[in-house]
Amino acid sequence: IYKGNPNKKMVVLMINVAWGNEYIPSMLETLRKNNVRATFFFDGSWLKKNGETAQLIAAEGHELSNHAYSHKNMSTLGAQQARQEIVKTEQLLKTMKVDNKLFAPPSGDFDMETVQIAHELGLKTILWTIDTVDWKNPEPSTILAKIKKRLEPGAFILMHPTSSSSRALPGIIE
Repeated sequence: IYKGNPNKKMVVLMINVAWGNEYIPSMLETLRKNNVRATFFFDGSWLKKNGETAQLIAAEGHELSNHAYSHKNMSTLGAQQARQEIVKTEQLLKTMKVDNKLFAPPSGDFDMETVQIAHELGLKTILWTIDTVDWKNPEPSTILAKIKKRLEPGAFILMHPTSSSSRALPGIIE
């Protein structure tokens, strides 16, 4: 799934978390101030080390979902290893009492086997409509211009907890 309902004037904020915590508090504050919820896709190795932060995100009313365990390119893995990447993170989410239904493959890398495995595990494979490419540390104005140019109802906007996205988030919401 790359996009939501085009008949609704809404977008999805996807925040993939595989490294770093330093910008999560400011992003949560911006989301809270604007009464906006996001979907946080967690890398399992990050989640295992940062359960308290994930619990805080959940307590703020955000959706918690699966971003595999160790940020590998899913299309390069055998079926057993791909399944293990998803299952290990799913188990961590379940210990947090999360009833997850979504899987975002790391780097957007997948093949039909990946989609099938996720489906067998009861998960829908999620990608994005607009990628902020915030991991390259662009200026917030660059992120906003990119989003404005491609914004449409149902768009899925991908970001990470980076300085660029943290600073761009108020404008993205606006």
